[in-house]
Amino acid sequence: MTRTASQLPRDPAESWELHYTEGEGSSYNRGIYDIFPRTPRRAEDVPEGAFESLNASCSLEGLRQVFVIPRAVRSTGCGDQKVISPGSVLGVGTRAVGLWTEKPGRGVKVLIPLDRLAAIEDLTILLYGRLSFLSFAEKLTIRYNTLARSNLRPALLELRERLAGSPLPLPLEEEVAELPIKWKRLLRSPYLRFRESAPVAFRFAVAPGKSRDDVQRGQLLVVNPYELVYMFDPLEASHNYGEDSFIVPRPRITRVRFREKYLEVVSNGARLSLSMAPELREAAARWLS
Repeated sequence: MTRTASQLPRDPAESWELHYTEGEGSSYNRGIYDIFPRTPRRAEDVPEGAFESLNASCSLEGLRQVFVIPRAVRSTGCGDQKVISPGSVLGVGTRAVGLWTEKPGRGVKVLIPLDRLAAIEDLTILLYGRLSFLSFAEKLTIRYNTLARSNLRPALLELRERLAGSPLPLPLEEEVAELPIKWKRLLRSPYLRFRESAPVAFRFAVAPGKSRDDVQRGQLLVVNPYELVYMFDPLEASHNYGEDSFIVPRPRITRVRFREKYLEVVSNGARLSLSMAPELREAAARWLS
């Protein structure tokens, strides 16, 4: 499972998404930037059969672990190609993460047991959000308007706590130079520290643009007692308004090594190839090997 640099916002169709036609697509009056996953207040707000199916496979503790995602038309980034995302329900349970969709055929289309989960990827570009749960065999992805992040955050933090295990030692190295304001703010947040004010080890680097008109992109590597977090300015945008991050539970990491310009991290059997600056690769290999 490899991330490579690209200036194009490529977002391929999922196996459960529907072929787009002008006739049918016109009835899906929402674009991906209008999608706000919502936590239902009542069981009646969840599409019929979705909660029961997700509860049976994911072990839900309540509606706070359920997110209803409206149907939408979205671009795949391949020319003018579009697909239809049917109405969906995400369940973030105590046993698994699953996605139920109303079409084609009502049912759970993707299911990743927590004991097989390898990493979480969270991409934001302005109002565009893409959240993925990664394992060796499966990838579950939802897309949403980033104004809805506050709805998703509590369940994600609960999930990270379930994956964390016991705290592991931090590398004994001095923190480096002052960070730009954007990255200083992120480093102070519980998002990177796992828990507020928890200690971390970190390294920061700036990757130069590939051309005179391209922006420089910041990269932040963080190791907290429970996770490896790698965050960087999104490669899929021509600006720095957003972040792409990988969150990898440290107890699940079995190998860290250099591979050309990538840091290869094997987590729970899944291979993640993370493109990062040489000084960050060296730090990660030293801290986690």
